[in-house]
Amino acid sequence: MKLSQLKMLVAVADHGSFSAAAAELSCTQSRISHGIAELEGELGVSLLARGRAGSAPTEAGQRVVDKARQMLRLERGLIDAARADEEVSGTVRIACFRSVGTHLLPHVLEALAQSQPRLRVEIDDSCEERADVTRALQDGLAQIGIAQLPLGAGLDAYPYLHDDYVLVVPAALALPAMNTSGWPELGALPFITLACSGAAEILARCRAAGFAPEPGRVLANDTSIAAMVGRGMGYAILPRLATFPEALDVRILSLPIPARRQFAIAGLPGVLRQRPVRAVVRALRERSLAARTGAGQAGIIGWE
Repeated sequence: MKLSQLKMLVAVADHGSFSAAAAELSCTQSRISHGIAELEGELGVSLLARGRAGSAPTEAGQRVVDKARQMLRLERGLIDAARADEEVSGTVRIACFRSVGTHLLPHVLEALAQSQPRLRVEIDDSCEERADVTRALQDGLAQIGIAQLPLGAGLDAYPYLHDDYVLVVPAALALPAMNTSGWPELGALPFITLACSGAAEILARCRAAGFAPEPGRVLANDTSIAAMVGRGMGYAILPRLATFPEALDVRILSLPIPARRQFAIAGLPGVLRQRPVRAVVRALRERSLAARTGAGQAGIIGWE
């Protein structure tokens, strides 16, 4: 019997399905199924009643789930006791894009508030360009930066999450036909472009793949662009995370070419070695936290 199997059983009991448990534990459904089958074989009883509506504990399974929760609480207590001297204090500032600060960081801050109550994390989500993030790190205004690769020289960077660029069109518009290059035919509808280096690089790749329209408007704020698209004033190519959750008045279409936006966690080498900063970076790289976010559950962010 393994603690990992007990965690799988509790996750299925909590969420009612193997798929939701797999998302919670950042593993595959087959691994969940195999782990619980091994546990059932070890105990000699059926633990879950499986049906079209999901999975729920059997009578014996509920007794095992209750004991499993006790064992997992003991495990957490053991870890906490071993790491009692690792509590850190101080202030760590993160420079990032608005979409990262909105959809990802609140879950990390919530977890850190519980595990490191003396650690204060501040967020500067006013950065519109990766150069803004680089500058904040180099000027000492932030200890950690999260931005699209590539970042400036002299920084250490760890691959983080990624999302895709997508085509955002008015929901009121009939589903457009595609031309021979795979791009939608949107007639005289203006193309609105995002004024940042990452969007410019993606636009250049789109042009090489047959995308011809010239920008009718150029805006620096992706939220403003999405709002204008929703009013039928144009269409745009935007990062998926920036459009999440999508409004009812817009429709999201995939681009005919792969267009990934790869984020990185970055900082000055000496700064990243500081204990408070290391604690925040560990939390940022905890995949289970990202999987619990709305964007993670919707499947619009992923890991390398």
